[in-house]
Amino acid sequence: MHPLRRAAILTGLIVLVGVLAACTATDPRLEDEAAPPTPVPTAAPAAPTPTSAATSVPSGAAHVALTVATDNAVTVDVTDASSSLIGAASGTPGDGASVEAYTLNVANTSPTTLRLTWVGGPCDSANRLIIDADRHRLVLVQPECPGDAIATDRVLDLEFAIPIKASDLETFLQDGLDT
Repeated sequence: MHPLRRAAILTGLIVLVGVLAACTATDPRLEDEAAPPTPVPTAAPAAPTPTSAATSVPSGAAHVALTVATDNAVTVDVTDASSSLIGAASGTPGDGASVEAYTLNVANTSPTTLRLTWVGGPCDSANRLIIDADRHRLVLVQPECPGDAIATDRVLDLEFAIPIKASDLETFLQDGLDT
């Protein structure tokens, strides 16, 4: 086998193992089998107060248990490559779905706070949100929820140490781990 082909295959396998490890580590259904995660200080009040997190130190990461209309465990692990994230909390969803499927809606609730809204089915899910270093792109990876079901809102409030404009962002919602 040609050395370049072997290197490309090896690189692809390493990337695949990294993605699988990251996704498995955040799957709430596997918590009994996995080592306990490193605690990340986050708040999860029903109605977040942006001023309460204003004194926080930017961390660039958060783990949030979302409030949803079902009994399912729905979480979001946020990774902010700009390290300007100072708080993340669940918003309060309404009844049903307020945005179209496969859409990540982002709006400002203050100059430094974004509200993200998307829909999901009635199943446990460990979502992942990635914010690029320049704070231009938000990518939400949402595990698939198979079967016929009624979708409901997922609402996540993010507070940053510096202002951010929702209108300047490119947003992507990736359904499942298939790329």
